[in-house]
Amino acid sequence: MSSPKRPSRPRSGAEALPALGRLGRSVNLVRQVEQVLRTALAEGHFPSDRLPTERTLGEQLGVSRETVRRATEVLQREGLLVKFRSKGTFVASESPGLRLAPIASTLLGYVQIDFRDVQGGNDISNRAIGGLMLQGASEAAGQAGFQLAVQHAIPTQVGPVFEQFRQSVRLRGVIFTDGAEEKFLRRVAGLGLPLVLLDHEFHLARMSSVRDDSFEAGRLAVKHLAELGHQRIAYALWSRPESNPWRLQGYRQGLRDARLPRRRVWELPVSLTQAGARQAVQSFLGLVPRPTALICFNNTLADMVIEELRRRGVSVPDEVSVMGGGGEEVSGLTCHQIDWYQMGRHAVRILAGSLSALSEPAPEHHLAPPILRLGRTTGSPSAKGK
Repeated sequence: MSSPKRPSRPRSGAEALPALGRLGRSVNLVRQVEQVLRTALAEGHFPSDRLPTERTLGEQLGVSRETVRRATEVLQREGLLVKFRSKGTFVASESPGLRLAPIASTLLGYVQIDFRDVQGGNDISNRAIGGLMLQGASEAAGQAGFQLAVQHAIPTQVGPVFEQFRQSVRLRGVIFTDGAEEKFLRRVAGLGLPLVLLDHEFHLARMSSVRDDSFEAGRLAVKHLAELGHQRIAYALWSRPESNPWRLQGYRQGLRDARLPRRRVWELPVSLTQAGARQAVQSFLGLVPRPTALICFNNTLADMVIEELRRRGVSVPDEVSVMGGGGEEVSGLTCHQIDWYQMGRHAVRILAGSLSALSEPAPEHHLAPPILRLGRTTGSPSAKGK
């Protein structure tokens, strides 16, 4: 007779998950494993704070090592687990090195997210805006006794870039510029670092924000043009509406306030490039009846649109009034403008204030007010255009 088999013991000396059956097949086993491990962590099933090996967990749950690895990577990004080479995976709350020593560090992270044109690969972020915000943040950090550690990333690489950044530098808090996804920011918030979102807003728990009042800016732009007598006003918006939904909302509200007509074909989504400016002008000139005024998402786009209109023999502002939406300084352009420098300073002040507070402060959400700057690119519509 063969002797009875002894029960298998966990490899590497780590505790196994108690009384867990094999998982049923599903289209998303990774999520199932992730949830099982969350529950086990919450109930304290790893008294040594060390998880079993990926192979052991896979055998217990009836899944592959790759599935376990992907699930633990999710929990690692959320700050619940930490992995050490040649040592294993540990519960983050007790793992050495997970919580960066905040008292010993004077570094504030500043993650600048740069947008790029997919076709041309050119940086289409407004360098003037980014530069002014960064300058204000750097000076405010120095005055508060901190240093700013700056890291650049494109939207699709924010996660891995930030993880490498966080592992290489001891950060007291982080400022993210516009471009980070809400899901990613929720994970970062779970790390316990004070966060400020600059030039965007999500109203997430434990995350403050500083951005321009784009809604009011869009509304005031329409108000100015309506007071000049324009009744048909178009808007060249950025083709990434999720990055700034408020400006379009303000444009629409401005039309309602002035009791002016709104047409969906008057809203022209384009990229913030020369090609986008050409597309905006082509679409605008093809509208029937043609609007007598055009509001552009930012000053850079407005400048390129004016150049393209004049190249086609269209006079600004005699035939078309053009307004900018803020950003770089363009001589003679009518626009609404924001104090981007002060926005950067304010973001650091919020971050520094949260670090000095005795208890966790409530998130702050600050809106920078727009200022109308009159130039030579707007005027009353011609009698023919009315």
